[in-house]
Amino acid sequence: MIRNYLKVALRNILRQKFFAVINISGLAIGISCCLLILAYVSEEFSYDNFHPEKENIYRIALDRKFPDNAFVYARTPMPMGTTLATDVPTVTSFTRIYAAFNSLTFVDEDRQFDERNVMAVDSTFFDFFAVEFVAGDKNTALDMPNSLVVTEDMARKYFGDEPAVGKQLTIQNVGEVMVRGVVKPMPVNSHFHFDFLFSLSTIPGLYQNNFWGSYNTHTYIKLEPRTSVESIEASIRQIVKTYMEPQVQNILGISWAQYEEAGNDHRYFLQPLESIHLNSNLQWEIEPNGNKTVVHLFLAISIFILLIACINFINLTTARAANRAREVGMRKVLGALKNQLIGQFLVESIIMCLLATVLATGMASLLLPFFNQLAGKSFSIEGLLSTEVCLGLAAFSMALGILAGLYPAFVLSAFKPVVVLKGKASMGARNSWLRNTLVILQFGISIILVIGTLIIYQQINYMVNKPLGFDRDQLVIVERAGMMGQEIETFKNILLDNPNISSAAGVNTFPGRQVNGGTFMDVQGSASDRYLIPNLRGDYDLIETMGLEVIDGRAFDRNIITDTTAIIVNEAAVRTFGWSDPIGKQLQPINGPIYNVIGVVKDFHFESLHQNIGPLALMASDLRNGAGLMVLKMANENVASTMATIEQAWSNFVPQRPLQLTFVDQEFGALYEAERRSGRLFSSFAVLAIVIACLGAFGLAAFLATQRRKEIGIRKVLGASVSSIVRLLSMEFVKLILLANLLAWPLAYYLMQQWLSSFAYAVGVNLWYFGIATIVSILIALLTISFHSIRAALMNPSHTLHTE
Repeated sequence: MIRNYLKVALRNILRQKFFAVINISGLAIGISCCLLILAYVSEEFSYDNFHPEKENIYRIALDRKFPDNAFVYARTPMPMGTTLATDVPTVTSFTRIYAAFNSLTFVDEDRQFDERNVMAVDSTFFDFFAVEFVAGDKNTALDMPNSLVVTEDMARKYFGDEPAVGKQLTIQNVGEVMVRGVVKPMPVNSHFHFDFLFSLSTIPGLYQNNFWGSYNTHTYIKLEPRTSVESIEASIRQIVKTYMEPQVQNILGISWAQYEEAGNDHRYFLQPLESIHLNSNLQWEIEPNGNKTVVHLFLAISIFILLIACINFINLTTARAANRAREVGMRKVLGALKNQLIGQFLVESIIMCLLATVLATGMASLLLPFFNQLAGKSFSIEGLLSTEVCLGLAAFSMALGILAGLYPAFVLSAFKPVVVLKGKASMGARNSWLRNTLVILQFGISIILVIGTLIIYQQINYMVNKPLGFDRDQLVIVERAGMMGQEIETFKNILLDNPNISSAAGVNTFPGRQVNGGTFMDVQGSASDRYLIPNLRGDYDLIETMGLEVIDGRAFDRNIITDTTAIIVNEAAVRTFGWSDPIGKQLQPINGPIYNVIGVVKDFHFESLHQNIGPLALMASDLRNGAGLMVLKMANENVASTMATIEQAWSNFVPQRPLQLTFVDQEFGALYEAERRSGRLFSSFAVLAIVIACLGAFGLAAFLATQRRKEIGIRKVLGASVSSIVRLLSMEFVKLILLANLLAWPLAYYLMQQWLSSFAYAVGVNLWYFGIATIVSILIALLTISFHSIRAALMNPSHTLHTE
């Protein structure tokens, strides 16, 4: 029986090649897209799920409120971990990560390397995080100062094939360290990665810091099973008061009650380890995290695309089944039983689903390299088509095949042979509300994706091209300029002799990178008016080089001696302190000198557009005093010769190290690479969704044109023109697409508002894009169905009416 079902099924597929190709290819495209997106989504949701006892590990974060401002930090004070482990019984252990190094220089005999992925950690680090050791003992690897653990790649880089454990390296500004462990790199799905770990106790000043007002380390704690998170957060609140109150009284001279009444608050909260990647985009994250909204958006896209493909498959399967009513009648006359007919239709539908699934796996394998490039991932075919995935695909194919075959299996098999063979049975589906609903649904989904693509690209274009408040297009950063020491001033003067370099300035860091700060107090205000303000420390030419606009007061002047204790703030800082006349105000950092405010610069973006412009302070210092970078303002002409000048000057002062230049506009553009990838993926899948919908419309139009051949012939005999018939056939689809637009607009608006809410500076939802999506969807549908509409309208009536 099964053999006969298969034989008949294959004959019908071969007899109806056109519809079989459309049905199978549309479903295959949908399944392959879904496979790729689900691989991406599953990896995003898998972050940090490989650590032992992950369900009991939490990171501490801080919601820090100032009198007129608020920040949410991923970092905490250094004594937080040790205090909790001592004072809270349900906190079984802690570990800390200090990851605030922009880069560190590692020296191995006569070789020097600048390394960025360096962290200082507690010896308990390996009790929290699953790190695979290749050499060394994880229990003792970091239990002493000056201990170092390196990844396999770094071990080969520095020591070749020799054993790395026991070897010495020197870290500039840290000291000599010994390699005591070699480890595998952290998996991709970890919220942090490293090349080097050295013991936190190597830096005594940091390790022994007991000040509760500085936020410099990421603190992780391990709780006893089933411990209430709320109880721990309540305990932290009390602990903070206990330990901070004496420090507040000593520094500010006010009580804790006065401190809180002024508007200060420290609300520490716990973040489950597995939730960090998708739910935490705080200040001072170790690495940029994922975006839960984007992941959910792609998950919705995968469901939408698969839904469109399934709608096509069901629509065409049920529509074509109506043409087999006479076949059903003849089979019944010849003795076929109802359950045999049901089995036949179900087997045919399942076979087509299985063929589509096999084709989909091949498509996904071919598209995988392109998808990896778009998504910035490195999925393998083995991982994509694992045993679990293949079993799931097989089950899905069976389920979809049964669902699509239900109509022909049960409806057609119930026809009475005498009615069918007389031609009185309804050919169905032409005015089916179900078919129309499915068409509306699939085009509605496609329209949502079109609108989403347009808004995503508008937002990306806005972020990349939005004026930042300084001349980023002309700025170039010379990395590691601080290595010149006292000769950096001479290097700067040599560069300024080049007519294509109009200005240069040294600076400790630069907008777009991590800008650290300190807590400043308004000396002339209330003692409780203290705010954490990031600061840029550069030489006297920094404001001119960056092209910042001084809107009040003046810029730094090297001829005024007192400018070494002068400070310039941005407009956001003025608003934060509530000043009406900022010039002459005085600010004092903790344990630092008093700075006089001499100027105000217009707000400029020193972080990505995900964050609002916050307060910022600029300080002047001698170029030879801590300038790690040099910023150059270059002309757009003669770029090659200017680069050669910089290269030559660099080689004269630092011959042992290669020159590294960074173009500021490119660096800021890189801040939005994640959004660019999302945009490329979104647009690619939107196009595929439209292709799948069009395949369905193309096949359905062919079916409807076949169903209405005699009607068209009669209309032509009665004088109808070709254009009127084409219009008649097309208007049915146009009405459905217009209705699909009306239904899609509210959902598209909501989804895009959710996505845009993650940006502090967003373009908003442009309603013009809804109109564009409507026009595009109608044009695409008309182009899709016009072939069959025109073909049917041009057909000779004698060919369709000769049997009447």
